Amino acid sequence: MNNKDLVLLGGGHTHVLVIKALAMKPIAEVRVTLISERALTPYSGMLPGYVAGHYALNETNIDLNSLCRKAGVRWIQARSVGVDAEHQRVRLEAQPDVDYDVLSIDVGSTPNLRIPGAKEFAVGVKPIAGFQAKWRGLLTSLEQSSEPADQTKHWGVIGAGAGGVELVLAMAHRLRQHAHLKFHLIYRGEQILSGYPPRLIRHVEQALRSYGIALHPHFSVSAVHADGVTSGAGEQIQLDASIWCTGAVGASWLASSGLAVTQANFIQVNRNLQSVSHANVFAVGDIAENVDDPRPKAGVFAVRQAPFLAGNLRDYFAQKPLTEAKLQSQFLSLLALGDKLAVGSRNGLVLKGRWVWRWKDSIDQKFMQQFGDLAVLTMPMQRPLDQAPEQPYCGGCGSKLGPELLSDNLTKLAGPNGYTIEDAAVWQASPAMLSVQSIDGFRSFISDESRCAQVAVVHALSDLYAMGATPLTIQAWINLPIMGAALQQRDHLRMLQGIKTILDANNVTLVGGHSSQGAESHLGIVANGEVSASSRWSKGGAQDGDLIVMSKALGSGVLLAADMQGATDANAMDLLMGNMLESNALARDQLALVTPSAVTDITGFGLVGHLLEMLDASSKHQATDLAAELTLQDIPLLPTALELATSGWRSSLFPEMKSYLNRCSISPELRDGESDLVLEARKSLLVDPQTSGGLLACLTPAAAEKLIAESAMFKVIGTIVKRDQRPQVRQILLR
Repeated sequence: MNNKDLVLLGGGHTHVLVIKALAMKPIAEVRVTLISERALTPYSGMLPGYVAGHYALNETNIDLNSLCRKAGVRWIQARSVGVDAEHQRVRLEAQPDVDYDVLSIDVGSTPNLRIPGAKEFAVGVKPIAGFQAKWRGLLTSLEQSSEPADQTKHWGVIGAGAGGVELVLAMAHRLRQHAHLKFHLIYRGEQILSGYPPRLIRHVEQALRSYGIALHPHFSVSAVHADGVTSGAGEQIQLDASIWCTGAVGASWLASSGLAVTQANFIQVNRNLQSVSHANVFAVGDIAENVDDPRPKAGVFAVRQAPFLAGNLRDYFAQKPLTEAKLQSQFLSLLALGDKLAVGSRNGLVLKGRWVWRWKDSIDQKFMQQFGDLAVLTMPMQRPLDQAPEQPYCGGCGSKLGPELLSDNLTKLAGPNGYTIEDAAVWQASPAMLSVQSIDGFRSFISDESRCAQVAVVHALSDLYAMGATPLTIQAWINLPIMGAALQQRDHLRMLQGIKTILDANNVTLVGGHSSQGAESHLGIVANGEVSASSRWSKGGAQDGDLIVMSKALGSGVLLAADMQGATDANAMDLLMGNMLESNALARDQLALVTPSAVTDITGFGLVGHLLEMLDASSKHQATDLAAELTLQDIPLLPTALELATSGWRSSLFPEMKSYLNRCSISPELRDGESDLVLEARKSLLVDPQTSGGLLACLTPAAAEKLIAESAMFKVIGTIVKRDQRPQVRQILLR
């Protein structure tokens, strides 16, 4: 049972290696949490190769979400805005605080942009993830430039350390076909690469000359402008882009953290990598300044700190003496020279050649390959080699019971009169107003309890929005995993704070709830609201000729299933989280302007399951058997959902859902040339259980035309038709 919290703040090189080490040898009774603003953390050693075009972006990044999934580490994606060392708390932007017992900080450094104009007009190389995006923007601006092709453009790199030199050479190599693009290397010293062997410097200078890069020594930048830089002596260099690769500082919020920091906001640590002011705080990588053994800010030191940090964290919790991080003063330095050529040095020996680049590449690739097969990190239970591992049960709406089971039991309970299917219970509160109530909930699907609670509330309120109602109050049931009381209190508070964020945005009040503990985390929400009797929507009003529209894309079920085993793309997960946190309040408001015939929301039974409920209810109400024709390729899907489904990923609820497909038929001539595999994947997504899905509505063609003209969030996906004599009970023709 976990009793203590170890929080790793920042996804730097040291921390990703520590996560791997702790996964292989966990610390007893300690929960490990990683907090990072971005799910993808770049490996700095491969940045020049990425800029030069030798590597694709995904080859240079480590997926922190996937790493944490496989390592059993709690993952919170958020931007840190402060540390309160006195109260042992990490402050996050737009997220509840995270308390810790022990904290390790590996947030890197940022460029010193205090020089006038630098913040507005310079592109900082750090944080590297931000620079990668800005670099892609520079390439796009160059390609889309409307200026004459023969007009010379000037790009400059400020700073001639190893990073600046490698970067300008990489840029020049990548854009060598642009004859009218001139590169500049600007630095305050007399020569480049201060402290490096003269022979190595000569090799690099030769490479700079070969690319025609202009060198500007003794140029101390005092101001940056939209069109260039100015020195303290008043000299100017005209530039169309200024890349800032010098003068790093620590995060500004560290100044008020209570930790001992330098004037540049670097955390002061001792030889044990431990804060000199707070024994339960460690710092590594560029953000740390070792007061006993100062070292340059270099990635090689961050990597070599990892085993010392992992060992000291274990020893700190075990109350054992810590070990000094003994790092070599001399280290192998390998610099890429633009093309697949590199130069290296150690202990005065200098080497150059394409074989040196291959050597550097093999070192970098070996580092990244440590995180390529993450399945080994969790040390799974041994099983026979011919026995495939069982798919874990999904969280979110993938954790619900199957529709046939529910239907059978409700039919038995209801007796001969049957039962009515609606999104919420309804009763008459007054002559003009109806009260509506819905209950929803699920097993947690991510380790960030605050985010999961937010999705649960958005999901629960959707039932009320699908009836045209206004939510007023909720009650929440929170079931926490069995763990130490301090950890439960922390998680319970973060859940409540996350819930309150969504309630405030929807003008809803939390009026009560219940708490319990068990094997894992569950959340349940009872939502209450009201709607005027004349404005209430139902599932049963669809008519022949209506167009079918939906908001939000499908695929959350398959994405969450793959995510449970670390098989998702980090960017796709970011988009999924945004999709699930998007309230259906705006979709309700837009539908209200066009008076829909029938409305429901797409949740646990998938698109087809909820559409069939709508057809059944409408057929009964209209006394006419109805069916639906869907244009399969018009149904919006979340990024990578089709690829994952084509690869065989399914929600664990899929076996109970696929019976819905027996009521569907596909016209072979309308398959749009897709393979059987892709077609089966599209069919599976029709019954993919959606967590916090969108609204599904039927409207007259005129109303649908007006809605689509005014709202980009809705898509027309099909038409309501009268059922013909085909063999299906309810026909859904997919074309």
